[in-house]
Amino acid sequence: MSQSTRLITASYILSFVAANAPQKLRTETIAKWVKTHPTRVRNLVALMVKANILKSYRGARGGLTLARPPQEITLSDVYDAVQESSLIAEKIDNPFSGMEDHCKVHEVFLSLFALMENNIRQDLQKITADQLFVAFDTPREARG
Repeated sequence: MSQSTRLITASYILSFVAANAPQKLRTETIAKWVKTHPTRVRNLVALMVKANILKSYRGARGGLTLARPPQEITLSDVYDAVQESSLIAEKIDNPFSGMEDHCKVHEVFLSLFALMENNIRQDLQKITADQLFVAFDTPREARG
């Protein structure tokens, strides 16, 4: 299976931004609390801004906030924005290439992985960003 953590990391970023809404957060602050490199945060944030999940403001009072209400952002939106490959990205070679009339293993597993991916996508559509967080009483940025 794939070892990509893009979807999970982007979900943590989304959760942290949402929990601090409506306060704007800097990527450095997000990286500190999500415990990942600021460059990784900036890369994922850029993809989520492009997908209208997050909104970016420039300048001294700039930062990131949600682009839409959290009830309108699904994990499927996040998946589509940041995931470069299928979550079920098992590489399978077909040692019997050219003999598909006799060996169906490759075909069966490709169909199985497609079905699993479809099921995951359906489940991701049911989970909204508001299910990922509990708002902070005092935004974390203010706490330092």
